[in-house]
Amino acid sequence: MKKGFLLLGCVVVIAITATAVIYRFQKEKPLPVGVIAWLASGAVVGSSELNAGDLFLEEHPNSLIRIFPVDDQWNPVMTRPSVEEAMGNGVRFFVTTHPSKCAVAMMSLFEEPRSLAIVAAATSPALTGKDDYTLRIIADAEHEQRSIARYVNNMEGKRILVLQDEGNLPYTDPAFKSFSAELEALGKWEIVHLKLMVSNFNPDELTPIMKEHYDALFILAGSYQAAIGNIAQLFHHLHPDAPILLTPWARSSAILDNAGPAISKIILPSQYPSRHNDSALDNYFRRFQARFGYEPHSMTIGVRQALELLDSAFSQGHRTPEDVKKYLLSVKAHKTSLGAISFDQFGDVVQPFYFIVDLERELK
Repeated sequence: MKKGFLLLGCVVVIAITATAVIYRFQKEKPLPVGVIAWLASGAVVGSSELNAGDLFLEEHPNSLIRIFPVDDQWNPVMTRPSVEEAMGNGVRFFVTTHPSKCAVAMMSLFEEPRSLAIVAAATSPALTGKDDYTLRIIADAEHEQRSIARYVNNMEGKRILVLQDEGNLPYTDPAFKSFSAELEALGKWEIVHLKLMVSNFNPDELTPIMKEHYDALFILAGSYQAAIGNIAQLFHHLHPDAPILLTPWARSSAILDNAGPAISKIILPSQYPSRHNDSALDNYFRRFQARFGYEPHSMTIGVRQALELLDSAFSQGHRTPEDVKKYLLSVKAHKTSLGAISFDQFGDVVQPFYFIVDLERELK
């Protein structure tokens, strides 16, 4: 009889122990996070996003996050099937770094709590004010462009040339609409507007237009396209004293290299302060460069913040898209290592913009 009770007791202890082990394993099971980027580009874009994930995990070895690369080549035709394939592989959380044209193409995939995306780049107003499972940690194009217009209004001059990129119209169309409406309402500047494909612009076609009198240039283009620097240099050659404004999505060393002497006249709007005024940002860029041997573009800041937000949610036991969303929206201000993030009820943010005038110092 005693042996029977002893055997039964052993079985109960083993069962309880096994249950606890299984529960702990299930509770602590790693969670894949899809980082959507242009991985096949072979350039800093794409490499920076994944390396940002690598650095985060090296500095947070106990994180439940496991990076799952998703390559959509920043092509809206490829975005939806690439994300659906990742979802089919069990990925329920995503950090997106693609442009607005791609974000709009996949937005319906995040209308239900099957998956959650944290947007670190796309600013299209089509994503704004929606009660879905897309959270955005940067301000939308309308807020961004109103800030830029107010800055332009305080500059000297009366006539500005705006070159709008046709390669990402879900961003640049609403961006130009907001910029022009704000600047025209202020009543000081005349806007000369031209659409072009920045990626394959023709200097011979653009030069006659640029030769006219302008007091400033605004290159309304993003996606870290190196050709932005070439356009800036051409304008600077014709108007050596005129300021040149870019968008926040042109904070790239490749653009600096192509801009040549125009770099002295470039003004860069930014969601983030200069690294020389923010020790946390400067330290991050230094760690990144020391680890990977190159200067990352600014989008890695958003990737790092997004991973910190997900890691915070996971570490507190929130493991489903619905629970993670509720947690992220319930906190008044999330303190990440690279700045605070405050979501509104729809998962959107409003933020100040900084205008960096010494771009060469910033990117070298």
